[in-house]
Amino acid sequence: MITEHLLDILELIDEYVATDNDEYYKTYQISEDKFLKKYGSQLKSYAAKAFYRYFQFDLVLVEKDIITSEAFNAMTGEEQTLTLNDKKQFLSTCKNVLYQQKHYLYLESGGQNDSSVTLNDNSPVTLNDNFIVTDEPDKEITKARQLLAIYYFLKASLGIEARGSSSVSGVARFIHLLTGTKFTTVQNSDIYKKFLRMPNYKEKGPLIDDLKFIRSYFEELEIGSVVKLIDEEIKRAISEVAAGDRKKYRDNE
Repeated sequence: MITEHLLDILELIDEYVATDNDEYYKTYQISEDKFLKKYGSQLKSYAAKAFYRYFQFDLVLVEKDIITSEAFNAMTGEEQTLTLNDKKQFLSTCKNVLYQQKHYLYLESGGQNDSSVTLNDNSPVTLNDNFIVTDEPDKEITKARQLLAIYYFLKASLGIEARGSSSVSGVARFIHLLTGTKFTTVQNSDIYKKFLRMPNYKEKGPLIDDLKFIRSYFEELEIGSVVKLIDEEIKRAISEVAAGDRKKYRDNE
């Protein structure tokens, strides 16, 4: 199962980051080789993601096309790499998301006898008749909604606030890494500017629509701490809507 394999990789990267011991990378290579040998051509899409690059945090921003080589070379040495705290936050968030997703996938599958998973490079990954993943982009999942979801996840799981003790520029760089969004400088990035205003980058109705949209994902994963924060913000946003318009938002809750 890809999710379980990715969790194993993240554990190895975590140990590698903490110790700088090359043995963890060697262990990853052995595990990856066995995984690819077992599933063969079905893992072409997976292999193309080149997860080994996440062992190279000094280069991953360029290697994963998050920033251009020109922008990277223009940075100071300190700016070119993620801090240890950035790395730990990134790995922790990835593991939390995968653990929640694994739990959801177990419940959606037919158990150990379910053989419907396909990893063919030319077809969607099908877990069962009700859950199909394709490469078709979802136009409703906007960058703003992605950022809002990441904001609430970081706040609930790690206590990171947009204007709290954490460096906003550091968090913005981390989000660029997480979303694979290119940037030249953090201060010029749209993510940086939006995150400074989180969660109120929009007002009233448009904000409520975005909050309700991302809420369903966290509710599905049973992440109650995030759902609670979103519900509180929805309630606050509704209170700012004109009195005559509040009913339609409450009716759609």
